[in-house]
Amino acid sequence: MARKSDPQGREEVERSLEAYLQSVVTYPEPPEDFRPGKASARELLKYGYPRRPDRESEAHLLPLWEKAFARPHHRIRAEVEIDRVLLNRADRWARVVRDGRFAPSGWGGIVALTSDFSFSPPEPPTMVYGEMAVPAIAPDFDNPNTPMTVGFWVGIDGYGTNQVLQAGIAATVTGENVDYWTWFEWFPAPPVRIPNFPIERGDVVTVLVCAPSVGQGFASFLNRQTGATTSVGFLPPPGLTALGATAEWIVEGISADLPNFTLFGFHECVAGTKTHRIDLSHPTETEIAGVSGNLTVAAAWGGSHVLVVWEGFR
Repeated sequence: MARKSDPQGREEVERSLEAYLQSVVTYPEPPEDFRPGKASARELLKYGYPRRPDRESEAHLLPLWEKAFARPHHRIRAEVEIDRVLLNRADRWARVVRDGRFAPSGWGGIVALTSDFSFSPPEPPTMVYGEMAVPAIAPDFDNPNTPMTVGFWVGIDGYGTNQVLQAGIAATVTGENVDYWTWFEWFPAPPVRIPNFPIERGDVVTVLVCAPSVGQGFASFLNRQTGATTSVGFLPPPGLTALGATAEWIVEGISADLPNFTLFGFHECVAGTKTHRIDLSHPTETEIAGVSGNLTVAAAWGGSHVLVVWEGFR
């Protein structure tokens, strides 16, 4: 039986998407002589830089901030659009509108549980950082007209919760053609693409995700090859705030079939609370499951590195 169209419901969804997109904050390009390391807190906020960690109380976070922003770079004011590819994964936005269920397609990677770290007093992670090389995606000559998509991201929450604050890169392969892009999301709010921040195979991209407050999200990207960097601020879904229960470094299967990305590495994997560093010393592995077994194998090593291997590469 053919499914009846619902133009009124579709229009409602589109209005919701557009309203959320309008709430995203982008930041102007700073003057050419702007130096983040010497800027005031007000200037950093104006141009979309994350707050500079305190040299004494946040010494565990300061090296990451300096690594990302002390070297020469140029800022791009982000253009934003609803990410239709990620939006439609497993028709999940329709499920969110209908019943609010949280249903990721499948995650392969490492999760750090806040409960595994004995902080006194307990503190949730407010930032997650990772470096990733844009991977090669093998062409699919057997299905040249069928797009297959995979995402690579860092995030806060999502593992065992009904929300996730995340940002990263994604790739769609259709036959021999591969499309790469950057994106961010605070699920179940819609995913957002940054079309004017180009990335290519082999580029090293750093991604920083922050929850400066429980009701505010922030993501910053840096392409080390081009020197381009951009940042965005965005709101949580209605009725939700950041929990800080977990930090993740994840490969996510977006389409029904997982494209062959061979192996993928996250490096300099660090999460932080206001006063503590969270590393990968207590890793929890999660894998993308297939019909006949897991499609990925994830491992952490050295306290700050994650490797996710596609099962066809082993």
